[in-house]
Amino acid sequence: MSMLLGETKLIPIGDLLLDSQNPRIPDMKKGASQADLAVTLDMGFDAFTVAELMAVHGYFASEPMIAIPGENGKWIVVEGNRRLTAVLGLTDPNIRSQFLDVKKWEALASISKLSATDLIPVVITTSRLAVVPVIGTRHISGILAWRPYPQARYIANLIDSENLTVAEVAAMIGLSKTNVGDLYREQAIAAQAKSLGIDIGRIESSFSLLTVAMRNSKLREHVGAPIGSQLQPGENPIPSDKTEELTEVLEFIFGSDDKEPVITDSRQITSLANVVANPAGLAVLREGKSLEEAKQKIAAGGQSPQERLMNRLTAGKNALIAAGEDIAIFNGESSIKTIIDEIESALETLKSVVDDSDA
Repeated sequence: MSMLLGETKLIPIGDLLLDSQNPRIPDMKKGASQADLAVTLDMGFDAFTVAELMAVHGYFASEPMIAIPGENGKWIVVEGNRRLTAVLGLTDPNIRSQFLDVKKWEALASISKLSATDLIPVVITTSRLAVVPVIGTRHISGILAWRPYPQARYIANLIDSENLTVAEVAAMIGLSKTNVGDLYREQAIAAQAKSLGIDIGRIESSFSLLTVAMRNSKLREHVGAPIGSQLQPGENPIPSDKTEELTEVLEFIFGSDDKEPVITDSRQITSLANVVANPAGLAVLREGKSLEEAKQKIAAGGQSPQERLMNRLTAGKNALIAAGEDIAIFNGESSIKTIIDEIESALETLKSVVDDSDA
């Protein structure tokens, strides 16, 4: 019988494999054993909570796992790895023996009726691409959303490995093209930073800060980064002559082993950008001093930051209103579209700062 896309089959638990390409799995774990993958998912994503429900109520199939064919008759679970980790913890003594809290898992397995030979319903599909809309709905634009860094890694894999365009990915996962392009750019920046020897652990855990920062035109210009829609697949986003600037901006935002970051949350990104764009303010930060000291240095030389902000916002508003008189004449020109994309990105940054302040 031919296998249909989305066909549900009963698969023995012992024939199901965790997916080493799951975006939640760190790069260093690629190719790791099933036990190592399970330990990572248990520690980082609380598979035990799911296992508690299964031990008491049995396996629930309302949201079945989705798998693709693996080797030797096995099936790689591409959606539902947290649930599979819970199942393996209850049915495989070798795997649960490596979990951090072995006694807790052993106690739970003792009351569970699940075994490795049990058949559970799994939706079978032929390729990872076929699952993209489901993953997008659940883990990117849905209520079970992954953290930003795994989202960005997933998007990067679709663009770099599956050769999809930003527009195609956006349509499949339910995000705007701007957001997809920005997430792709940010993961590329993180990958380039890693290649430069920068520890990106802090970036991974606070990844949304990098997106806010790169939507700010001043910080983007300081490091030479393009807007998300302009980055070509496989290209380094930061020019080679701007890697020192990238290093310092990442240090300003995320800190390093021997330095604390100069900001404490995303609402300070705009202030940081204003300081970095001012030679006197940047010099203060490069001396290792605080953001507040840098702002005071700038304020002492002229307008207050609030006066300057109001002047710039007013000038920008007036310029956009005036542009409305000419925009229809140049409808469709790529250079105009690029500028409008940059304006949209800048507005999203401003609104996110205001929204955070109101929260």
